[in-house]
Amino acid sequence: MSYQIIPNIIFILAVLGMLLIIIRRLPEAAAGQSGSAEASSGQKLAAKGLPVIELSKIRSTLRLWLKKLWNFVLEAKDLRPHSVTGYQMKKIFGDKFTGAAKPAPPKPLTTSEVRNEQYYLNNIKLQPANFDHYDALGKFYISRENFSDASDVYIYLTNHRPANPDYHARLAFCHYQLKNFHKAAESYKASLALDSTQPNRYYNLGLCLEQDGNAQEAAVNFEKAASLEPSAKYYSAASAAYQKAGQTQKAQAMGQASNLIG
Repeated sequence: MSYQIIPNIIFILAVLGMLLIIIRRLPEAAAGQSGSAEASSGQKLAAKGLPVIELSKIRSTLRLWLKKLWNFVLEAKDLRPHSVTGYQMKKIFGDKFTGAAKPAPPKPLTTSEVRNEQYYLNNIKLQPANFDHYDALGKFYISRENFSDASDVYIYLTNHRPANPDYHARLAFCHYQLKNFHKAAESYKASLALDSTQPNRYYNLGLCLEQDGNAQEAAVNFEKAASLEPSAKYYSAASAAYQKAGQTQKAQAMGQASNLIG
């Protein structure tokens, strides 16, 4: 029986060690969230007359670290499905099957309502604690290619809801459109750390890294996208990036995989 108890004791000690690390890092992480980007985005939203909610940094940070800890426990116990399987099951059964975090859709507009900025601002003023309304405003700005205001909204949302991978991905998209490629890459990494079943986000991360001059890391992420969803597009991007990074053999292998699919 002892050979069964010892691994469990080791596992419990590992979890307790992770908890100790989290508790020690909470003040540091909370302090780090009070950067100028958050203040700037909050000021810009307030300038539009929005009742911007004060951020509870400790609560948000604790929620994020607890989610990371839970992912660690699942991986340590080998309970988390392989990323490829998770993505395939998600395609077949939808988000409810995989349990992937996804924000509720914004309130739909009726034909009698005008789709303009003021509509979304009014919704936020009526329900300032409903973050779906902020998300809807951000999507509206993106649809109008107003990426500067959209990024302010998603900086605000990622500070208040750091465990939502979609908010990080939309912020990354805005940064990319504004040619802030390094910030875009960091936001895509934050999104993928929370949900690693999104091949298109690995591809987008690769694009950001490539634009930021990191062909090697870009190629790795293109290949990750292809491993999740075999696609000529992903393999071709990986081939070109590996070629740029001077890895000829990897480039040829990715090119052959692309030709087989294409």
